[in-house]
Amino acid sequence: MNTRLLRYARYQAPEFVTHRLALPLILLVFAAGLPTYVMTKNTPPGWMQSPQGINLARQMFSQSITLFLPLGAFVAAVGVISADRQQGYFRFLFSKPINILAYYLQTYVLHAIIYVAVFGLIVWGYSAYTIHFSVHRAMEAAVLTFVLIGGLGLLFGAVTRFDAATLIVTYIAALVLQQLTLAPAHGGLPEWLMTVGRGLPPVLKLDTLRDHLYAAQPLDSAQLWHVLGYGGGAAVIGLLLLRRLPLSR
Repeated sequence: MNTRLLRYARYQAPEFVTHRLALPLILLVFAAGLPTYVMTKNTPPGWMQSPQGINLARQMFSQSITLFLPLGAFVAAVGVISADRQQGYFRFLFSKPINILAYYLQTYVLHAIIYVAVFGLIVWGYSAYTIHFSVHRAMEAAVLTFVLIGGLGLLFGAVTRFDAATLIVTYIAALVLQQLTLAPAHGGLPEWLMTVGRGLPPVLKLDTLRDHLYAAQPLDSAQLWHVLGYGGGAAVIGLLLLRRLPLSR
């Protein structure tokens, strides 16, 4: 293990938390933290265990808490490579004999570990104030989310400095086309557009897998391998391109 490379983690981890995860966490405080505090403070003891309290806690979890997953994965995935290239940081970072591929791979792995751990803490804290939610299943949902979105972010970052915009457009296009494909008469989509939708990242299958994890239901193995294969394949291609393409371009 390259000890010089590992020393960069002391700067990579705090930078990720303070400059990237801070915004999703602040949004989560206002979207879920404050409402949860008010809800638990203004209700009698034991009310959260009633049917109304359970339904409200689950509704807030699905509508607010889980927003951290796509937002956190997005800020963890984009701008890592492209920002260093655009601002010229790579000249400083790699002035010492550091393997570029290993450096960015370490960055993404570190981001993934922190991202998954933070979501586990969020779910644990929310469960402490409301009702029980499985922390390990929530962390598994975070892993799936990062594999897909993080893999795409690594690929787009290796190719273009507009990785953020590319990832947003790709994600939204995939979501819209795949939802229309499931609509009656396929939403009036022509066959070629349906083919494009099927070739885009399986974001709808990712949503389905996460819902099954939250509900403690078995996962569809075909959907699971599609998400893992697509995200993992994008990451591998991104690393190969990063190895071959020059950073100074």
